[in-house]
Amino acid sequence: MSEPSEGALNHAPLKHLPEEATRIVDAARSNGILLRLMGGLAVRVHCASLDFCERPYSDIDLVGLSSQAAKIDGLFARLGYAPNTQFNFLHGSQRLRFEDHANDRHVEVFLDLFRMDHTLDFRDRLGIHPYTISLTDLFLTKIQVVKMAEKDFHDLFSLFGGHKIGMDDREGVINAPYVARVCAHDWGLHHTVLRNLERLPEFYNYFKLEQDERRSMDTRIWILKLMIIESPKGPLWKARENIGERLPYFEHVEHVTGDE
Repeated sequence: MSEPSEGALNHAPLKHLPEEATRIVDAARSNGILLRLMGGLAVRVHCASLDFCERPYSDIDLVGLSSQAAKIDGLFARLGYAPNTQFNFLHGSQRLRFEDHANDRHVEVFLDLFRMDHTLDFRDRLGIHPYTISLTDLFLTKIQVVKMAEKDFHDLFSLFGGHKIGMDDREGVINAPYVARVCAHDWGLHHTVLRNLERLPEFYNYFKLEQDERRSMDTRIWILKLMIIESPKGPLWKARENIGERLPYFEHVEHVTGDE
């Protein structure tokens, strides 16, 4: 399929959501725009077994650069989307939303930062994978949720399955030093990540993991926890640790029931 060039006529969004997500990223690339998938559709790209990780998807989540916001707006117009004018007026410095009225769904584009329960900076990491944020960053967007829903645990098990805990951002590797380094700069994120890692074994039965899968998960969780705990912390982090949960350590956001 040829991708829309600058000034091309509208191309109607595809009904099949994974194909439409790929079409958007390819169209952005051909127009010199840096967009990467996140959320459940990005997990789908990385998962080792579609039989396990496939779940319903309702919307498309992307991340791009605020410096390209105007180009992103023009791109979606050419791809057959309508801007959500009210949302973009209120939140346009951080997020943009575009409506696919024909399929009753939307695309949301985070700009530079992922701001949910905790904030993650993607500006220097969008070139790691050609279609999605990196496996490591994807893992962080899921493990940072304070009040985890079933789909969040499902996505985390999808990400752990078939992937390794390693020391860099190679394909199929969760970069443990990077996760540890990010947590070492944010006590709240550190606290949330460790707590959620400790909860994962509670779902072994729910997701019907075999014994070898459980042992593999135990090992990966142990390595990641050790790296996070042992990573050097600065004085500000240690001062915040002394306060603990007595002060808010995450943003109170409303998690929608869509793809995310």
